[in-house]
Amino acid sequence: MLHLPALYPITDATRPESLSDQIRRLGESGYSLVQFRGKPLDAKTQWEELRKALLAAAANGGWPRICVNDRADLALLAAREGLMPWGLHLGQADLPAAAAQALPGLGSCHFGASTHEPSEWGGVSAPFDHAGVGPYRRTGTKADHAAPIGLPGLRAGCAALRARGVAPIAIGGLTYLDAAACFEAGAESVAMVGEVHRNEDPANLGWRVQRLRWRIRPPFRRGQGLVLLGGSGAGKSTVGRQLALRLGLPFRDLDSVIEAREGRPIAEIFATSGEAAFRALETALLPELLTSPAVVALGGGAWAAPVNRAAAAAADTVPLWLAEAPQRAWQRAGKDPNRPLAQDQTAFLARWAARMPTWTQAEPIHAFGHTSRELVSALLD
Repeated sequence: MLHLPALYPITDATRPESLSDQIRRLGESGYSLVQFRGKPLDAKTQWEELRKALLAAAANGGWPRICVNDRADLALLAAREGLMPWGLHLGQADLPAAAAQALPGLGSCHFGASTHEPSEWGGVSAPFDHAGVGPYRRTGTKADHAAPIGLPGLRAGCAALRARGVAPIAIGGLTYLDAAACFEAGAESVAMVGEVHRNEDPANLGWRVQRLRWRIRPPFRRGQGLVLLGGSGAGKSTVGRQLALRLGLPFRDLDSVIEAREGRPIAEIFATSGEAAFRALETALLPELLTSPAVVALGGGAWAAPVNRAAAAAADTVPLWLAEAPQRAWQRAGKDPNRPLAQDQTAFLARWAARMPTWTQAEPIHAFGHTSRELVSALLD
């Protein structure tokens, strides 16, 4: 099933802040996924704001990912300019998902549905991989919403969608105080509009909601092996060592193992043997690190290889994506002589954007500006 952040923020076109500025602010706060909802703005203004937001995200390593609400036409315009949105959310009265998927450039979009009742929950199928379930209660941000379904309806909808492999998202007038009940009802994520934009510290809101989901549905079980994913500077080694210590498991860094076996630093391997040779070493040595439960930190590009993902799955190892903002990671890792792929910022961010689709196949772990020690403590709370 699709992995989603615990809190799914949605833009609010009724606020004085522009939609593109809302998305920029949320991305800087640490959110990796934001839904662009432009109603009730006219189509021209919506397109201008969406284009601006997508351009900014593209220049920032694909951060945050943007899902377009309702407007398949705007998603198509974006795709034609090479600004592919992460997803397209379609209501029951919108263009059918199969027709939208057939539009040029939208074939790889993640499609989301809006569902309100049993017939709709049971009718969600490919290409949809996530769906809103609601409204939980009446909301002032969407005047044409269906009748509220409350907690019993949310529970039934989440169960039906999960049975079909579709990630359920609780929607409709939600606040932080509703989050725990929504996760207990089976929601993978909670969508919020007013609560996010009213909050003076949206990063803290995201952090608290994420901790609630971890308490109700831990991302791994004690004693299970873990694989940490993410780009250079995401904190894999730092978090990995602390997590291994707290879990009583060995810590293994794939890059360090390669350097020890080869007797030379990774920068030299890249310079003399090339990146392909380095990737082959990753694939050859990774299975050895997975023979017993451990916390294993992978290099940024290792998870892109299907054979490495298969090795982790065969070892019953849980992959965790350290979802850090690329610009923040660049500030930590950029120009480090020991990181051969972190010498040029533009190339660094482009590589981050290209690799993110495979990282997002794992449970996302958002730091929201917290230290590695605080992150590990929250994971194990």
